[in-house]
Order: sequence, then C-alpha cells, then structure tokens
Amino acid sequence: MLKGDFHAQLVAAGARLAAAGLVHASEGNISVRIDGGRCLVTPTGGVTGRLTGADMVEVPLDRGKVPRRASSEVRLHIEIYRARPDVEAIVHAHPPCVLRLAGAGRLPDAGLLDEDGSRFGRVVEVPYFEEGSRELAVTAASALLDASACVLSDHGAVTVGTTVESALRRMLRLERAAARTREA
Repeated sequence: MLKGDFHAQLVAAGARLAAAGLVHASEGNISVRIDGGRCLVTPTGGVTGRLTGADMVEVPLDRGKVPRRASSEVRLHIEIYRARPDVEAIVHAHPPCVLRLAGAGRLPDAGLLDEDGSRFGRVVEVPYFEEGSRELAVTAASALLDASACVLSDHGAVTVGTTVESALRRMLRLERAAARTREA
C-alpha cells in the first residue's frame, strides 16, 4: 500500500469515529504500521474528526526518539506493535456506552460481538493507569496479546486489526455491543 493511502485511511477513520460520537475534539488516536520499524499516528491535540494527511506523524517502533507532535498515547501504540507483529492498525477511542458499562463493572457481552459470522475475539479490561504512561502502554499491550480489544479503566477502549478499517470496525462493534449489553 502506498504511504499516501495510509494518511488517507487515518483521516477517514478519524472522521468516522467523530461522526459515530466515539471521540470528541482531540480525544482518541489511530495508527497504522508502515513497515516493520515504523508506524504513522495521529497528532497530539489534533481534532480527530478534522485531521488532514499532513497532520500525521511518522514514529519509529524501536527505542528511537519519538516526535513531539505524535499522539500523547503514542507509547500505547508502540508497545502494542512490539508485542503483536500481526497487528497492523490500532484505534483508541472513548466510546460512551463502553465507558458507562465499564463504570458499572461490566464489559460488552461477547456474544453480541460476533455478527454476520465474523469472529470478534476476546475483550479484556485494563486497570487504571495515568494516560500516556509507560505502565498503561505495557499493561494494555500485554492484555492484548490474546485479545482483539481492551477497555482502559476510566479512559476508553483500544481495538486492533490487520487494517485500519478492521480496527475501526471492531471499535464500532464494541460500542454497539456495549449499548445492547446495557439494554439486556
């Protein structure tokens, strides 16, 4: 896939997250693995629903210097990519139904996640750690070793996929399942 395509995918995903009400203003962040050693991530402080391709930040996955413009949650993305070579894209959002459900001590009903014969995978919960912290990044990456999504206590949710579209669809499905779980 061409590098420009990655930029456009992140822009489109940010717009869809905002339109779905899963992020507001500069909440959330999205990334895509460019190759084995780099990813492209949304910027810190950018309005997620109104990003442009020029806003995206290239980040090394090794221990190199991370550009200051990168998302404040860039460590989270880096640690997940390091732990999961099969993951090509990551979406972090603040889905309101998921957050309300988690606040009540519940996770979305896994049975509601498998739609149209497609397998969602496990959803796990990660305890509270300060946003942007190394502890949050390492703990979430560890939790996602055998899961497709994690709920970050008092913070949001993370979904992973083999493409930006698949990670985004997982986030949308997670929110839909949380809304249905609340109704049940």
